[in-house]
Amino acid sequence: MSRFAGSFVAGAVQWAPEFLEPMRGAEKAAAAIAEAAVQGARLLVFPEAWLVGYPYWSGIMPSDPEYQVYRQLLFERAVSLDGPEFGLIRAAAAEHSMTVVMGHNERVGSTIYCSLAYIGADGRLLGNHRKLIPTQAERLVWGRGDGSDLAVYDTPLGKLGGLNCFEHQMAPARYALCEMGEQIHAAAWPGHAFIDGLIDASTRHLSHENGCFVIVARELMSPDRVGAGVPAPDRTAAHFHTHGGSAIIAPGGEYLAPPVFDTETLVLAEIDLARIGLIKWFFDGVGHYAARDVFSLRMDRRPKPAVEFIDTDTPAP
Repeated sequence: MSRFAGSFVAGAVQWAPEFLEPMRGAEKAAAAIAEAAVQGARLLVFPEAWLVGYPYWSGIMPSDPEYQVYRQLLFERAVSLDGPEFGLIRAAAAEHSMTVVMGHNERVGSTIYCSLAYIGADGRLLGNHRKLIPTQAERLVWGRGDGSDLAVYDTPLGKLGGLNCFEHQMAPARYALCEMGEQIHAAAWPGHAFIDGLIDASTRHLSHENGCFVIVARELMSPDRVGAGVPAPDRTAAHFHTHGGSAIIAPGGEYLAPPVFDTETLVLAEIDLARIGLIKWFFDGVGHYAARDVFSLRMDRRPKPAVEFIDTDTPAP
């Protein structure tokens, strides 16, 4: 595959999620894919935990009855990769030849993960990354990923990777993606205003550090956007206010599409992978700037199951 596949249009979905409504969320995702295709996009990134929604309620006391209602609903309505919701999204990706990165609440057994699913333009599931360490109050909602799924995918558009939210502050994770040859980075975040400056700094820095394009996907949300089938926020209402901030950044930190706030929209920009070469000429963190005689990074990507079964064909005596 050619290292530089030419230019194409990429986008971030800045739409409110269908909060705790998995199939309606999948239908809305399919609509976003169709609309982006009409506008010429070939790659589309959704915000963190967009499918069934970010746990805005996690910031109040776990003993609060409202917390417990939302906790139970998330447990019941979190999605699985082989469920009908992803079947619908994958079909939309194939229909519109769209590569998709979908933030979702993934339930495996009795644990929920904050995950990023990568879907190819043929509808095939390329992979799925579970957030390594949930942040602050999220730790009571989501389990921890084991690192076995932190990967970069070689697509016809380029080498595609990504991280969730505060994973962008994990320098080893960024460096590992750089070593894997990441050219396009999906940066999935919620839309809270108090992290605007942090997101601007960390995503623009990553675009220079890894010499890659960064698609920042953030959402709008408010209490009035919670659907009729879900209890309206009461004590958690203030937590449900987010204002977007999606953007697209070129290698080196230049905004191709600056952050957009306070409107539901698709944020689109043209990506030309040939721009990577100039930035890498100045700084290639895993190449001429690696200082291998001074620094090294070890990454363990082996799966880490809770129980390892060792079987044998030798019958017991």
